This record gives sequence, structure tokens and C-alpha cells, in this order.
Amino acid sequence: MKHYIILIAMCCALTLPATTVQAQSHKHEQREKVEAAKVAFLTDKMGLTPEQSQKFWPIYNEHEAKRRELVKGYRIDFKQDIDLLTDAQVEARVAKIFDLKEKELALDKVYAERYQKVITIKQLVKMYRGEREFMKLLLRRLDDKKQNQ
Repeated sequence: MKHYIILIAMCCALTLPATTVQAQSHKHEQREKVEAAKVAFLTDKMGLTPEQSQKFWPIYNEHEAKRRELVKGYRIDFKQDIDLLTDAQVEARVAKIFDLKEKELALDKVYAERYQKVITIKQLVKMYRGEREFMKLLLRRLDDKKQNQ
């Protein structure tokens, strides 16, 4: 009997990491699908030529990576229960959030200049609009999935 319990425990221990890896793999696949859909969506909305696409997307991906790093700072500060913090701590967090938003705006300005070396100003505006439109589309689809479950 002892052997069966040990055997079952070992099987569970071996399959749990595999399940976690599968979940992470699925999450990664979903993220890649969303990114590919976003590329197709924005390329179409912006009317990018193949030459523009070749130059634009590396810049865009670099920008997104830097923006994601900044946004991590927001998430860290918003995850903690505000009621457990002192007013001074909350005030410091709000100041940090404003600082991060200023950095994000500065980053966006730098990349807007870089984008305009590859695309027109109208295409840049279409990119900004397209990003918002794509996000709304994603949120609608998530909403639909939740309602259908």
C-alpha cells in the first residue's frame, strides 16, 4: 500500500510541471496569435507597403518592448491593497505613476519621430487609431467568450 501511495505521489509530481509547461505554452501561443493578428490589422489599417513594413515593424516591436517595461511599473503599484498602505505610501505611488506616464509619453514622442522616417504622419495617426480599435476588438471578443461560457 505504501508503494502505491509513493507511486501516485511521484506521478503527480511529474505531471504537475508538465501541466504548467503546457499552460505556459498555450498562453505563449495565444499571445503569438494575437500579435500576428495585430500586425495584420495595423498593416491593413495603415496601408503599409511591403518596403514600409520591413522597416516599420522592427521599430514598432522595439517601442512595444520598451513600453511594456514601463507598464510593469504601473502594475506593481496597482496590485497592492491600497487600504493596507499609509497615505504617504499611496501618495508616493501616485507620484511614481505620474512619473511613469511622463516617461511613457517621452518614449512615444521619440518613437513618433522614428516612425516618421519610415511612414507618413497620416499613417502614424492611423496606427494610433488602429491600436485603440484593435484593443476594443480584443476586449469585445473576450466579453463574447465570457458570455458564451
